[in-house]
Amino acid sequence: MNTYLARQPILDRGWNIAGYEVFFSPDSAASDVIAIALDRLHGDEPAFVTFDQAFLTDDSSAALAPGKIVVEIPVSVAPERNVFAGCDRLRRAGYAIALKTSRNDDRTEAFAPFVDILKVDFQNTSPDDRAALVKRYRQFQLRLIADNVESDADFQAASRLGYDFLQGLFFTSPSVLRTSRVPASNPGSLRLLKLVQQEDLDFHAIAEVVRHDLAFSHSLLKYLNSAAFHWASEIESVQQALLLLGSNGIRKWVWMASLPSLAQNRPPVLVSQVLMRGRFCEALARQAGLSKEECDPFLTGMFSLLDAILQKPLPEILDELNVGQHIRNALIGPANQNDPLSLALRIVKSYERADFEAAGAAAQSLGLPTEALNTCYLESLHWVESFLASYEHTWPSTPASQGKGFHRDRAFIH
Repeated sequence: MNTYLARQPILDRGWNIAGYEVFFSPDSAASDVIAIALDRLHGDEPAFVTFDQAFLTDDSSAALAPGKIVVEIPVSVAPERNVFAGCDRLRRAGYAIALKTSRNDDRTEAFAPFVDILKVDFQNTSPDDRAALVKRYRQFQLRLIADNVESDADFQAASRLGYDFLQGLFFTSPSVLRTSRVPASNPGSLRLLKLVQQEDLDFHAIAEVVRHDLAFSHSLLKYLNSAAFHWASEIESVQQALLLLGSNGIRKWVWMASLPSLAQNRPPVLVSQVLMRGRFCEALARQAGLSKEECDPFLTGMFSLLDAILQKPLPEILDELNVGQHIRNALIGPANQNDPLSLALRIVKSYERADFEAAGAAAQSLGLPTEALNTCYLESLHWVESFLASYEHTWPSTPASQGKGFHRDRAFIH
């Protein structure tokens, strides 16, 4: 059986990444599979993994490193004596344990002494229970995660109530859509963005903008001389760099170089998600044999989050930047359309939500097997992490929250 795998960030209230939930396709969460998957997914932050009752009640955790794993107890597991004994054994071994819940009920109360974290499903919990869970269990030093936070309103509500961490795709949705111009703290940024939307690029005009802007010049040469390329000698001029990149390469680089300006006051995790969408779309299109002359999958993936970056409706942004019809159709065309670019973007979005059934259906239409999806996903994930590490000083940041991690203070364990 082929195994799908993906991850979703868990953020603190400062929108910094505190951990990841790792998702697997059904019936694939054996310890050896999980250990291999975690190694492939990388990341230094703790990985939240959902286990069934058998894992909690036997000794199958030996293959997993406690410092890298948070054990999640799903809502299907009942509060039974052997499960509680398993929780005690896992915590003594160094694991943090999270309980998934959607109610302030007897089950939650029974599990509370044996876990470190309550993970509250915000879409299936009443407003009264959301507040009651914080009030009741904060006094016992349990950490609380608001899960399935899908909108800015959910984020604001969870923050007001005092939830320590948040999980969901709320950061990819525009909070308050308002008409405004594309921000350009660097005057050359907007000019470059418009220049690269032309069908036939004016290399001379682009070179002039880049040459007269120190930040863009430095970014371009650093990008071309990075490990992603293998030139016989270093690239030392803007003109040479642009010629080597070619039209599609220039468009791709301009959008990556413009992200710090465009993403002012937006969370760093959103920048990472923008790059991931672009790279994942590009990798899928390459596997499917799509012609670069007919589509630009990298820009399609990036453009799909422009509304979240710029906080305005996506059709207005596409009009302002004069985006081509093929990309426009993939972004705002009918939801059921099955052109290859739309299918690639559908796979990317499905992976973000760990909707592997939808991803598999779209992949089948593209003629891609499961192993190709995983290969593209992991390659894209590692590329984004490497890219961000190389350009770390240029990306927006937010103050760290005062969280103390996921383990509960042992003084409050009964």
